[in-house]
Amino acid sequence: MKDVYIINAGGFGRNMASVAHSDSAHGREWRVRGFLDGRADLLQVEGLPIVGDPMTWRYEAPQIIVCALGDPRQRRKYAQPLLEQGADFMCLMPDLFRSDRVAMGRGCLFEHHVSLGPDTLLGDFVIMLAKSIVGYDVKIGSYTTVGSFVFIGGGAEIGEDVVIHPHATILPGVKVGAGAVVGAGSVVIRNVQPGTTVFGNPAKPFNFR
Repeated sequence: MKDVYIINAGGFGRNMASVAHSDSAHGREWRVRGFLDGRADLLQVEGLPIVGDPMTWRYEAPQIIVCALGDPRQRRKYAQPLLEQGADFMCLMPDLFRSDRVAMGRGCLFEHHVSLGPDTLLGDFVIMLAKSIVGYDVKIGSYTTVGSFVFIGGGAEIGEDVVIHPHATILPGVKVGAGAVVGAGSVVIRNVQPGTTVFGNPAKPFNFR
């Protein structure tokens, strides 16, 4: 039985613990043992203690790590020390619908009822939240976060470190550059430049200042 440790004892980490508990492999092949989180003021989850800080945790095989941080920058930061130790990161996908020839990297996490179309390619540490749909021939870069109820049309290309907020629609063939942010409910009909925040229907560059 392998021991699973979840980075982040906050809300999303606790949510992924619940997702893990619903996986048919839980209790047979592996079991969640606790959280890795350096904050001292967090609520303890019954039966799942905070056992250490991900920045100083000493990885020992055959442990498995789940990096449950929604912010791509934080995901990179806290995964890196463990990657340097050769840690094994789990892809957690208890009821993911995958069409033919779907490929993904390590550490990808999916909430319930996500659908991936044929020939979809996902990089490392992609997170997709509940009830999102990805069409055929889509490419999603490493460390990207896709919110709930998002639709990504066929042939779209999403760069690394992108954040797509809930209920957004990315039309077929559109390219979203690395580090871009797509606002909630936006409809993206044209390419988005790297590092740009877009919002609205149709989505346009948006500045918070």
